[in-house]
Amino acid sequence: MITITATLYRLVSAGMRAAILASALATITLAAPAAAEAQKNAPTILITGASTGHGLAFTEEYARLGWHVIATCRTPAKADRLNALAGKFPNVAVEQLDIVDDTQISALAEKYRGKAIDVLMNNAAINTFRFGARNFAKIDYKWFEEVLVVNVIGPMKVSEAFQEHVAASRQKKIIAMTSTGGSIAEVTVPIAIPYRASKAGLNMAMRSYSIALKAKGIIVSIIAPGTVDTEDYMNAKDPSTVPANYQTMIKGNLLAPRTAINDMIKLIDRLTLEDSGVFYEWTGRVIPW
Repeated sequence: MITITATLYRLVSAGMRAAILASALATITLAAPAAAEAQKNAPTILITGASTGHGLAFTEEYARLGWHVIATCRTPAKADRLNALAGKFPNVAVEQLDIVDDTQISALAEKYRGKAIDVLMNNAAINTFRFGARNFAKIDYKWFEEVLVVNVIGPMKVSEAFQEHVAASRQKKIIAMTSTGGSIAEVTVPIAIPYRASKAGLNMAMRSYSIALKAKGIIVSIIAPGTVDTEDYMNAKDPSTVPANYQTMIKGNLLAPRTAINDMIKLIDRLTLEDSGVFYEWTGRVIPW
């Protein structure tokens, strides 16, 4: 490839200019198919609950890495930030998916029949760790049932529906985003009982699933992301603009930095079959059951 400044270009002969243009044109012609081929061969990730929080952050980071991202949420028409990302990154496809709706799960799996999905990220959940019923004798059991259905049964249904898509890929990874609150060994205070129970249930389901799928070479990983500062409030130029609840979490050192998303992507990237069924924190620490 020939590199030349604008000033020098004006000084050279017409013949030399033609040669420069021909060389540049040839470079572009060769680069375009190469770039298209690279994009075609890029890995694919399907993310549930991609319209906010962790899911939105993962969508953005994987899109920046050049992955094909199938970003799902319950109401795409209202997912303004997700749709804006899809407008910015042509490798992001927004799809409707309620993880407890059997019809929607089947329809999406059918739509992508034959499509290899390298990473299936079960991120969608009802997150009630810091709100909702916290104590015994004050739990709404109807609501408790809903939490269990969404946080345990939903990810299992999605995993089973897309199992063959994952099996057909190169990376073969199913990721369940859980919580340190699902660790029975690390419980110290009796709060967020429905949420903790649901995440402990998810952990058991995915641990069992990892054993069932090992023969197919599928890696099932259980990762606790923590409460990630996805809006990067820690580095806000004006601290007064940070919501009060986040100011409290920052002071109490309860937030994982925005870079935790990238750390988890690196963790997922290096997972092998030997790591299947292991309960990880976003830092890479193995959490006791």
